[in-house]
Amino acid sequence: MDIQLVPLHGVYLAFIVFIMALLIMRRDTAMICVVGILSLGLLATETLSGSVAGIFNSFIYATKELIGTIFIISIIVAMSRVLIQTGVNEMMVAPLTRFLRTPALAFWGIGLIMMVHRTVRQTAFPKARTASSTTLALRSLTMFR
Repeated sequence: MDIQLVPLHGVYLAFIVFIMALLIMRRDTAMICVVGILSLGLLATETLSGSVAGIFNSFIYATKELIGTIFIISIIVAMSRVLIQTGVNEMMVAPLTRFLRTPALAFWGIGLIMMVHRTVRQTAFPKARTASSTTLALRSLTMFR
């Protein structure tokens, strides 16, 4: 089997490295991704219309893949805003406020509560699928953006 690298691969690698550098610098990558798709489309199809079609096809593909996640995040954000507006969130954490005085205590206390909850849930319902703690942490971070 013969593997042949073409300039398209070099451009792809250059954009990946550039995107990674932007992520490290905590900059927005949306425009550079669109430019990368456009340049890859120009190199691959050698027509402007083909490269623009590639951009729209990539948007459609990304939407198909991510729409479920987008809906879940928007529902969680909406529910958390309702809790904040009604004040229920303060009532829910009121019993814990005397224990969680500092940010460090809050971090470790919430972590301990999550660990105990997960252990109890896995013991009571061993076949139930639960989200990992990393997934739960990422979901909670997305609520506050």
